[in-house]
Formats: sequence, C-alpha cells, structure tokens
Amino acid sequence: MSQVVQLENVSFEKASGVGEKNTWIFELPAEVCRNEGYPFGTMVSLTVKGGGIQTTIIRPSTEIDDFVSRIVDEDKEFFKEMKRIGD
Repeated sequence: MSQVVQLENVSFEKASGVGEKNTWIFELPAEVCRNEGYPFGTMVSLTVKGGGIQTTIIRPSTEIDDFVSRIVDEDKEFFKEMKRIGD
C-alpha cells in the first residue's frame, strides 16, 4: 500500500521565538498495524534532519487502550447495532 501525501511544515514555539520543525505525525492505517503487529492507534513521527529521515513509532498508551476497551465493553450492543446499520 503506497500513496503520495502532500506535507506542510509544522510551526512550533521555542524559547527564542517562532521556528519551524520538519516533523509530521501520522496514524498508521489499521491494515498496517495488523500486518506489522502494532496495536491499533499506533502513530509514526517522521522528522527530516541531517540529510535523512528519523522515525519514531508512537504506541497508544495503555491508559487510552484501557479506556477504549472499557467503553466498547460497556456499550457493546450499541457498537454492534452501529456496525449492523453501517455506522
């Protein structure tokens, strides 16, 4: 699965004023998470620096996973009905 994505620079505040940082954060598609064994909701940070690209995998926190699991369990029938009618 390949596709071209248009990126824009991200501005950020730093102590000496406003600067730019060539970093982008993407949520990995569910298919990629499944294929690579990452939990759903995993993100990747891409930074262009020193003539190369640095990457960092950002896994969802267990706190978020626990919260989502609890909500899904509590409202299982609701989510089942949403799936049945097509969200």
